[in-house]
Amino acid sequence: MYCEQRERNGTTIVECFGRFDEEDTNHFIQTLEQLQGHGLKNIVLNLSPVFYLDPKVVHLLHFAQEFFQDHGGTFCLVSPLSSVRNELIRGKIPETISTFESLYSALHRPHAAYAQSSA
Repeated sequence: MYCEQRERNGTTIVECFGRFDEEDTNHFIQTLEQLQGHGLKNIVLNLSPVFYLDPKVVHLLHFAQEFFQDHGGTFCLVSPLSSVRNELIRGKIPETISTFESLYSALHRPHAAYAQSSA
């Protein structure tokens, strides 16, 4: 997986590309630590360009949310691809982490997060 980040209205958008699997664990944790180390607290993890989400890494998303909440920040996800969204739902991610179908909704419509029952 490859990640890029950009800033928009006080929110850091981390866009991930490709496959997100177990081999990416250390890179993902290092990215979180770097974001927090730079004082960035409001994070949108955009999984839109991710075509495969390994079930073994779903727990990392819970870790990321707890990590930023513990440091006074926010963390949410964007995932429009059904294969990735279905994996998030199986891992019960939308029950605890706000998950959106578009980056626009994540940034401007915080009440537009989908619930597990919408799958």
